[in-house]
Amino acid sequence: MNNRKNRSGYTERLSVGFTPEQMRRLEEILRVRARQGQMQNKTDLIRDALNLYLSHQDDIPGTRAAITRKLEGRLDAVEEQLQRQNEMLEKMVEFFKKRREA
Repeated sequence: MNNRKNRSGYTERLSVGFTPEQMRRLEEILRVRARQGQMQNKTDLIRDALNLYLSHQDDIPGTRAAITRKLEGRLDAVEEQLQRQNEMLEKMVEFFKKRREA
């Protein structure tokens, strides 16, 4: 048993309890996937769900969510700067129009 765990890369163990409804839903997902030819066991399904959940946490550095949040922040800053520069350009154009008319 130890060799199998080492070969698969899973060396940590955790016992988790589920409600009957959660277990029913897991088994339903497995049945649907089996009908589609995607055989999977409960542990793999739970690992996939955990990985998906973790990848969407924006407080974990390096996750997609964290990178997206950082990029959105940078994009917001660029948009604000562009807006300020646009307003300044409009004021300059107005200034030169008035000067030209005078």
